Amino acid sequence: MPTITKLSKWGTGQGIRLPKPICEMLDLHIGDGLALRVDNDVIILEKDGESEYSIDRLLANYSGPNPEPYDWGAPVGREEW
Repeated sequence: MPTITKLSKWGTGQGIRLPKPICEMLDLHIGDGLALRVDNDVIILEKDGESEYSIDRLLANYSGPNPEPYDWGAPVGREEW
C-alpha cells in the first residue's frame, strides 16, 4: 500500500515531506543528494551520491575553452586539496 503525502507550501515554492520510515529504509539523511525526474507523468526520486554542486556535474555540459590553472596558494585552514 502506498504512503500518502501532500504537496505543501515551502517558502516561495512547494515541497513534500518524506516519512521517517521511508528515510530509514533507504538510509537517507538530511543533506543527502536526491535525483528527481519525471517519466510518463510519474515522479521518480532516487538517492544520488553526487552533490548537485560537484565540479563534474557543474561542468558536464561545458564546451568552452579550457580555463587556465589558477594558483590559489597554500591552504590556510582545513581545506582539502
